[in-house]
Amino acid sequence: MAAEYSGCDILPSIGLRLTEVIRAGEWWEYKLVPIVSAFYATAVMLHVPVITLWPAALMILLSMVPGAAYVSVINDLTDREEDLAAGKPNRTAGKSRPVIAAIVMVTIAAGLVFAWLWRGDPLLLSLYLCAWLAFSLYSLPPFRFKTRGILGVLCDASGAHLFPTLVATVLTFREADRPVSALWVVSVAVWAFAYGLRGILWHQLTDRDNDQSSGVRTFAQRHSPAVAMRLGTFVAFPLELLALGSLMVQLRSIVPPALLLFYAFLSVRRVRWWQMNVVVVAPKPRFFIVLHEYYDVFYPLALLLTAAMHDWRDLLALAVHYLLFPARLLQTWDDARRLVRA
Repeated sequence: MAAEYSGCDILPSIGLRLTEVIRAGEWWEYKLVPIVSAFYATAVMLHVPVITLWPAALMILLSMVPGAAYVSVINDLTDREEDLAAGKPNRTAGKSRPVIAAIVMVTIAAGLVFAWLWRGDPLLLSLYLCAWLAFSLYSLPPFRFKTRGILGVLCDASGAHLFPTLVATVLTFREADRPVSALWVVSVAVWAFAYGLRGILWHQLTDRDNDQSSGVRTFAQRHSPAVAMRLGTFVAFPLELLALGSLMVQLRSIVPPALLLFYAFLSVRRVRWWQMNVVVVAPKPRFFIVLHEYYDVFYPLALLLTAAMHDWRDLLALAVHYLLFPARLLQTWDDARRLVRA
């Protein structure tokens, strides 16, 4: 006898399949939290309560989701043959082309909504469209910058980090009705781009063997691993640290550097007690990537605590943030509890 399914059974199943195809678990916290943190940081720098800028926060989240979903789907779709050759799992494998095409069209339509809303702001609109352009140039033929060495690295860092972070920053200035600070925007841009460079170099180094077996000519596959490591360690990482230092100076708060010291304490304990390896860009066994946890957990916490010191209502913003992004916080809490006891 055939099983019968109610609408209540079917809808969660469709939702799970959609979440799988757009790879939401891979970018919801890791990609969005640093972008949202730029919004918090800009509000703190402007001495404007975060909670009063909630329309900007909502717009940032809603505008970023279509782009993240779009790049996840087209990346898997254009990588399908190479992934099959390398024996890698691909989330579009086994999915019908009409379904994938429908998902892509929905994400594009959602992105066009925000482009239309921001049509009267050339700077904001340009930054938002540049993120989509970078996504497309990275994956789609005939451009497919992913296979064109350094162009792919620059494209991914720009689309995944630089332009979305600048959208969040400029939107905060607009919502606060304040003039854009050139020094602040440059600091945010350098930090986001350098952080993005480290991210894509780490990803390409991790995937180098698979790319080699499938013939995908990424930057890390075209050159020796040492070249990508040096670019990440001696160019991207120092720029990231300098920009982060500039942001902290402009924030004029002791909380972000204090939590940075606590993060460093936990990192030393991980190395000492759990024999873990600190990684800047080169993959190693039993590793953690330096500063990733700080950006995902401690930096937004520091910013929202700073905001709450000036306006207690921002404690509500803190609660909402960790309701939306709880996974890394819970993991860090568990690790910190065990490491401090050790």
